[in-house]
Amino acid sequence: LSSVLNRTGTDFRAARRTGEEVGATMVLGDRPIEITIERAWRALGWGDKRRFLGLLIKSLQTDQADLASQVAAVSEGGLEDGLLEKYESLLASEFPALVEPLVRERDVFLSLTMKSSMAVNGCQRVVAVVGKGHVKGVLKALSENHSGKFKQLTWTPARAAAKEKVFGVVPKLLFDRVVVDSVILLAIVK
Repeated sequence: LSSVLNRTGTDFRAARRTGEEVGATMVLGDRPIEITIERAWRALGWGDKRRFLGLLIKSLQTDQADLASQVAAVSEGGLEDGLLEKYESLLASEFPALVEPLVRERDVFLSLTMKSSMAVNGCQRVVAVVGKGHVKGVLKALSENHSGKFKQLTWTPARAAAKEKVFGVVPKLLFDRVVVDSVILLAIVK
């Protein structure tokens, strides 16, 4: 299994080498995995969480040699047409709440990353390497207006709580300071 998994990501390594050869700026454009996992977990109801954990435990008990041969067959033979759609359809039927955070939100996030990369670098074109399962969704999202959604797509309760711990006092202190300075300024001007 490890030999098969070591071959994954060859498309991204090839893109990196090619980008370096042509002097392109490399941007890792996917949403951080911890955000995706938290949003996916929160999207599931309690019954689905229990069922999902049961399937996860069952998969850990699966014969690893059998799993390795299945992964090898897919990675060596490539993905047959329609296979990704079948997997997405299976995901939608078994855990419909996961399609949004695992597929749709990431398509939009990737499109926003590409657009912001163009703006930041002042270029007309961006070469993006995305997983085959995201190509159609990203192309669709690129043609849509998703401005202002970046913050929404990265928000999680855990991140909000962490920001509150770090920055919770700062906005209030800053607001108080602005009010005091404004009052002093008004007093000086009059």
